[in-house]
Amino acid sequence: MASPQRKSALQRATKAKTLNLRVTEEQKSAFEQAALIKQTKVSNFILNNAYEAAQEVIRDQHIISVSQDQWNAICHALDNPPKSNPALRKLMRSKSVFEKD
Repeated sequence: MASPQRKSALQRATKAKTLNLRVTEEQKSAFEQAALIKQTKVSNFILNNAYEAAQEVIRDQHIISVSQDQWNAICHALDNPPKSNPALRKLMRSKSVFEKD
């Protein structure tokens, strides 16, 4: 476990903005207990964990991970487009059954 005196870059950064939260008694108690276990202040515990969760959500929207086999299949599909299909081309030009006449 990291030393309580060792501050992360996030903790060392100048904090000029505030964020207020309303929590239930159960949530507050859980935050306090978790912060005690991690030997940190409740605000630091919440901030660090919320920030990590936010970064993960953002990464999930920007990074797509695929295996080598999947990457090879993607490259193969891009390098070898499907052959022309006249029946499919005709179908795509016709009206959908959901379109009104």
